[in-house]
Amino acid sequence: MTSRITGLDHVIIAVRDLERAASVFRALGFTLASRGEHAEWGTANYCVMFENDYLEILAAVGEGGPADRLRAHLAAKGEGLMGLVWGTEDAEADCARLGIDAPGDLSRTIEGELARFKAGILPPETTPGIASFLCQHLTPEKLRRPGWTTHANGALGMVSVTALMAEPLDLMGAWDRLIGPAAATATDETVTVHTRHGLVFLCRPDDLGQMHPEAEDENFPAAPALVALTLRIKNAETAAAALKAAGIAYERDRQGKVVIYPEDACGVLIELQE
Repeated sequence: MTSRITGLDHVIIAVRDLERAASVFRALGFTLASRGEHAEWGTANYCVMFENDYLEILAAVGEGGPADRLRAHLAAKGEGLMGLVWGTEDAEADCARLGIDAPGDLSRTIEGELARFKAGILPPETTPGIASFLCQHLTPEKLRRPGWTTHANGALGMVSVTALMAEPLDLMGAWDRLIGPAAATATDETVTVHTRHGLVFLCRPDDLGQMHPEAEDENFPAAPALVALTLRIKNAETAAAALKAAGIAYERDRQGKVVIYPEDACGVLIELQE
């Protein structure tokens, strides 16, 4: 059966204090959508919306299985990237193809309008070392409101995420089964997964500095761990000016990217590139 996955839909950033995290991301120049509550899961979120993908900032605020998993992640890895959510044109077909339980029907109210989804949790062997989910948006027009996709730092959307893995080459088959044949390619010991929308880089901890030189001195969680996020921006000078005005420390690398360190971004190394 053919994969119906369309690529990275959004990433999940786990935080302890949702309102504090919201203040952090606003200071970084991001516009946040209105706060969302998931009473049945014991979680709440703020989202940074782009035209074709988004970031979900998620915290545990009550009781429920998802809240328990989030707390366990925070205890083990700390704040930062927690999971990847894959867009799909047909969640039921993809679940059947992967031999997993059928997706569930979900909904939430966004500023008075009901957004509907089909979503499924992927088993650990699907993307080893990375929590992954499927999401089919049944009402995508309900997710975005005027102004939500306009950001002071000029961010336009996701380019890639980077994960630390002990042996990336051993994981290529799993990623090909999820995305499609030859989705995963190797360069030396680093694997690039072409997801149709966004890239996933799998690298050994010792090789992280080759991909993200500014990360060499950072104290990231042990592999497996999602550690870095690269976003597309309109203009690097605009992004740098927004950060400077907010008093946020940043670096410019040799390619002109604007680099924000994990301690200033809830545990995520963020790169902004034109």
